[in-house]
Amino acid sequence: MKETTLKTSIFKDQSVKSFSYMVLLLLVFSAPILFFPKENFTFWLNSFHSPFLDRFFYFITYLGDGLVFIPVFILLLFRSYVLSAFFAFFIAFEALIVQLLLKKGIFAHLLRPSAYIENFEELHQVAGVDLHAMHTFPSGHTQSVFLMAFFLALVFRKGTWVNMILIVLAALTALSRVYILQHFFVDIWFGALIGFGIPFLTICILQRSGRFPKSTGYLRFKKG
Repeated sequence: MKETTLKTSIFKDQSVKSFSYMVLLLLVFSAPILFFPKENFTFWLNSFHSPFLDRFFYFITYLGDGLVFIPVFILLLFRSYVLSAFFAFFIAFEALIVQLLLKKGIFAHLLRPSAYIENFEELHQVAGVDLHAMHTFPSGHTQSVFLMAFFLALVFRKGTWVNMILIVLAALTALSRVYILQHFFVDIWFGALIGFGIPFLTICILQRSGRFPKSTGYLRFKKG
């Protein structure tokens, strides 16, 4: 497979830059929802429930599962050792921030929809979903899927259409967390910000300071 390096600043790489702008626009234009009571978006999205959406969101939510890290990491190994190492680092680093520092630390008192919303039983619930009550902020699935989308954008660099597919899949995965009543919109918004923002800013800073690794090695199979 062809190697992928970051010799060029991600601010100058048109494909990566377009992906970053798309994510930032998504966050900016959806930010006003944060100023409304957090259950409002849940009620609104829940009103569109249907058997098709139940199945769709039930399955797409698994794109944010930790097991999906494995194939993404293997793909990165075939494109760049540096990117795969950074990906593994951010998996661990963001898990530390989201799962320990935020979810089970600073914001451990925040309740998920099933425990927060009065008359919760009146909302449509997706069959087969094991609803949790605690540790709602931020959404770990959303953080994970936006982290993966960012690194896949770094790997593929195929331009607007591939970037749009990655962002749409990440956004739908995030929305699934609200649809299946595991999170509020504020949880997925900040999950997306963390998943994308931390690796983006880190790589930018390292590149600007000239400290980003310059190795071009990647995994390959020898012929013969």
